Amino acid sequence: MSVPPYRPGPFDWRHLDQQAAAELWVELEQWVEWLRERYDFGREIRPCWFQHGALVEELTAAMVAHRASYQEVKDPHHHGPAAWHYQVLRPMMARMTAITDFEQCTQDACGFTPTPVRTLDSLSEFIAADVADRPTGSSGRSFALDPVLSAIDSAAAEAAVPGSRGAMPLDEMVTLIDHGKADPEDPSDDFTAVTIDGVRWEFSDDTEDYRPVQYPPEPKCRPPARWEWSRPPHP
Repeated sequence: MSVPPYRPGPFDWRHLDQQAAAELWVELEQWVEWLRERYDFGREIRPCWFQHGALVEELTAAMVAHRASYQEVKDPHHHGPAAWHYQVLRPMMARMTAITDFEQCTQDACGFTPTPVRTLDSLSEFIAADVADRPTGSSGRSFALDPVLSAIDSAAAEAAVPGSRGAMPLDEMVTLIDHGKADPEDPSDDFTAVTIDGVRWEFSDDTEDYRPVQYPPEPKCRPPARWEWSRPPHP
């Protein structure tokens, strides 16, 4: 048994090409501005909503559901519009603070800074141990995992190079420090090294921004032991 191929649709941002992304941006922007005005959500959905990736995904899903609920159907008295309000719109608005952080955003500027994301380099080791602990397929032969692990290791090696995981402008780092999301080593130094979630960042004079340079030691982790049932002995 293998994973069936995935065929992304027109609303899957991760897989859109340039033309599809541009067309979806136009449609989403028009729909979101209508939503903000129609439901008086100008304060709840700030003008910088498009810079908040998680919210873009949520709004896209809400727009798709809205289209499905309001499009012409055989029964003009169906309950789709009502269901959209209490199953999609209201729950989305109720969890807005969990979807994204508008705390530092105003009507004129966006103060949102995404938290740097890191995956432990021991991922390939964990996957190898997990796969080895599973039964072989119908052929009875072990799966050739080396190409998969090689690809994972290559990606991890590239990400381990300082700066390859992205850079952070000075003003964004200052915002993180001011709001307690980054720990400065020397608060009196305007260009001090800082730590974010165990990752050390240093200011680069060459690029005039912050770059990750050191990561915390990785814990040794193994896949959880599989539970196996055995028949109890007869008395």
